[in-house]
Amino acid sequence: MTTYTPQEVAKKIQHTLVTPDASEKDMEKVLKECLTYQFDGAMIQPCWVPFAKKKLAGSGIKVCTALGFPMGGMLTSSKVAEAIEVFEAGAEEIDFMPNYGWFKSGRDDEFHDEIAAVVKAAKGKTVKIMLEFGMLNREEKIRAATLAKKAGVTYLKNSSGWGQGGHATVEDIALLKEIANGKVGVKASGGIRNFDTAVKILNAGAELIGTSGSVKIVTGEGEESTVY
Repeated sequence: MTTYTPQEVAKKIQHTLVTPDASEKDMEKVLKECLTYQFDGAMIQPCWVPFAKKKLAGSGIKVCTALGFPMGGMLTSSKVAEAIEVFEAGAEEIDFMPNYGWFKSGRDDEFHDEIAAVVKAAKGKTVKIMLEFGMLNREEKIRAATLAKKAGVTYLKNSSGWGQGGHATVEDIALLKEIANGKVGVKASGGIRNFDTAVKILNAGAELIGTSGSVKIVTGEGEESTVY
C-alpha cells in the first residue's frame, strides 16, 4: 500500500463547490483554499468559470466544471453546445453527466454516441464521465463504464456525489481501475471526508478525488466517512 503525505493527497483533489446557492463570497473562499492548499483543481458550476479562471490565473490549478449536472436529461445538442461554451470561457476539464434514461432503456448506442459527441466537442481536453454507480447494479456498472471508455472519455468517475450517484467504495474504484486498464484515468467522488479514506481510495486505483471536504481531509480534521 502506498503511503501519502497530506500535500501529496492535496495534489490529487479537485476541490468541489457545485451547490445551486453558492455565492460569489463562497466561490472566493473555495478558490482561496485551492491556492492555499494547492489542490489539483476547482470543480465549480459553469457560470463561475470566467470568475475562477481570473482568480486562479498563473497558479497551475485547473478550472473544472460540471456539464449536464445533475440530471443529464437535456438534449445532446445542448450538452455539446455547453461543452464548447465552457471551454471557450476558460474551463480546462469537464465532468459530464450522461443520459441514464437511455441507458436504463437499453439504448446503448444513443448513450455511447452522446458521450462521443461531447468528447469530440472537447477537442482533446479532459472529459470525465459521472457514472452514478449508486443507481446501477454490477452488470450495469461494467456496461456503462465500458461504453464510456469506448466513447473516448479521459476519466471514468464512479459518481457525481449527488442524489442517487452514491458514495465511492474501494470495490467500485477497483472495478473502474480494472475496466480502465491503463487506457483512461479513474476519479472517485462521494462520501470521501477524511485523510485515511482518501488514501484508501487512492490505493484502490483512483488518480483524482472530487470532494467538498478537501480542507478537512488534508488538515486531518475530516469527519467520519461513509466510504468502505
